[in-house]
Amino acid sequence: MGRWSLRIATVIWMMGAAGISHATGHDQVLYYPDGRPLKLGKFGAVSGFQQALYNAAAQCRGGSASQYGKADGVMGENTRRAVMDVLTCSPFADEHAQGPASKGAITVGMWRSLMPDHVPLPDAIERANQLTFALEGTDYDRVMFNFCQSRNPRTGKTFAEGDRFCYSNDRKSYMTWGPRGATAGHGAEIQQIMFRAEQRHPDILKKAFGPEFETVIRLILGTEDSVADILCAAWINPERREALRASFARFGSMPEVQEAYREVYDAANADGGKIRRFFRLYQELKPLLGRDPTEIDLAFFIDRATHGSTPPSDMSDLIGKMGRFITRTRVAPTPGQLRMQLAAWLPSQHKFNDRLARDAIFLIDDPKITLSDAHKRMWQSRSGLKASSFGLSDDRFVADYPVLSSTGYQAVERFDSAHPAEKQACPAVVKKPQRP
Repeated sequence: MGRWSLRIATVIWMMGAAGISHATGHDQVLYYPDGRPLKLGKFGAVSGFQQALYNAAAQCRGGSASQYGKADGVMGENTRRAVMDVLTCSPFADEHAQGPASKGAITVGMWRSLMPDHVPLPDAIERANQLTFALEGTDYDRVMFNFCQSRNPRTGKTFAEGDRFCYSNDRKSYMTWGPRGATAGHGAEIQQIMFRAEQRHPDILKKAFGPEFETVIRLILGTEDSVADILCAAWINPERREALRASFARFGSMPEVQEAYREVYDAANADGGKIRRFFRLYQELKPLLGRDPTEIDLAFFIDRATHGSTPPSDMSDLIGKMGRFITRTRVAPTPGQLRMQLAAWLPSQHKFNDRLARDAIFLIDDPKITLSDAHKRMWQSRSGLKASSFGLSDDRFVADYPVLSSTGYQAVERFDSAHPAEKQACPAVVKKPQRP
């Protein structure tokens, strides 16, 4: 057996020995709310599946679907209980009694049993994105202002709660919105999404924002300093603050806007380009690895692109280091061991401990990895989530990620669009926040 054939065979053997689930087809797990609720978002097919599940469970048990709560895209104990109740009646009992569904998991078979044929299964790319959504915790209809949002370490209060000092752990984001944590600051993702939505659907901004339409146009066209002044003036005014929140809720609830949101993040000049670099890296290493990225690799790439360091444009040094790591022994590293080493070579420059806690999500399913007690505590405190809870596996592979073209927003000439009154409205202490 040649050197690389031996290495590939070793990879396959280790994956089998690791005890990773090989369930495919009917019994393949899509979601498994194992102790921690999975926040998947109330927009889209998941909440539709929940409602169908609750209706079926209520029929089986002879009760009301309302006993399971709202179909809100949060899969937790109520959803798990509904799965168990569905299994008490035929045909579900016969089809799912012995598989993962018997433990409360949502499987491919259960999805197909309850959903119309035209509703596709959530694939690995969708579920990997949902994992990052679960960590961000903001749905399409939720926006948060990021001025003085941190507490004074001495008084325990925020500026909005009456503290005279302003503290912020993210001074340049100004506003956060939606499932990928889009901001209005340096990255200007919020402005790009507005720009894209208006490109595709003229007058959608006017429809959503009404009296604040002129404000959002100035946000799109404004420099970063202008954006800070415009949003701070709105935030400091309770009526305008709530009006903008309500407008963003209306805007984000529109399917056209949700599509624009995803397109912006999948663009080559945004997270899509960062994810593509991860795939290029693994493509360079494929002769050594004998495989494409796994589903859990994919989720790790997406989450790293959202928050954390990603491979540089020139990856020659990184490719060399990873190649030496892969070939340093005759036993190839497991996918989890490779992710752990890659994370060490791509340290986060921002919110370091939070990044460590997030990285653990993509390591905890690998039995060959032993996390330190401190690392486990960070993970438990941050989320306690596992990639396997989203049906993601190191036993299945993803060859590529669909990266879209740029929105063209970078070509827009921006200017000082803040009104003098807005510049004066923002208190000096807010413009220069302290770190907590």
